[in-house]
Amino acid sequence: MSYVDQRSMAYRQVNALSWRVASELSRRDPRLYISLTGDGGSAAHADALMLSDGRDLGYQARRRGSGFIGGQCGEFSLDWPEALRLPSARHIAIALEESQGVHLPLKSPPTTPKALGYRLVASILEMTLGDRQVWSTGEIVGGPLDRKSAEALGELREWEGVRWELRRDDELVAVLDNFGWLETGGRTLPLHRRYRELGGRLPQLALEILGRSLG
Repeated sequence: MSYVDQRSMAYRQVNALSWRVASELSRRDPRLYISLTGDGGSAAHADALMLSDGRDLGYQARRRGSGFIGGQCGEFSLDWPEALRLPSARHIAIALEESQGVHLPLKSPPTTPKALGYRLVASILEMTLGDRQVWSTGEIVGGPLDRKSAEALGELREWEGVRWELRRDDELVAVLDNFGWLETGGRTLPLHRRYRELGGRLPQLALEILGRSLG
């Protein structure tokens, strides 16, 4: 099944689910980063949100294609209708892991700064499914938004240094990195620290940071 129109409810739903599953996979295995997305111009990628550990482990969410893919060569496939029937994003993540011989605890560990950023994007996409304005994401070249973090980390691999833009129609709302920092309205914020201060309540974090845009 293909979801070609990025403004359609079907596409917006699978986009939100893609980010939610990506956040679960990254949370369960900190080696995983969302790498550069597929461009949608080929059947192989089909607008894919792709995760990689930089070695032999990879997953894809082909948002205008077949669904979730496990393995660098697509050895395992979970189509969108089947994925949407599963109880949660965690169940999808576990199915993808097990398809690659990865067996982690059923309960996901505490969220990491990187996974928190992915979870925040997923939550915002879920919260705005019914909006007339379309919320979307796209990657840009960057690195840590926090200057001290950038200096401490030094040279990064290509997929580690990706930044993610969050847009509402054509308006840039926020930019986040892979290290727990978000930039919005001229401010650079440490997401993980504020998340802990809020008692690990993600909806409150989203509303606090982007409340005006979400209203």
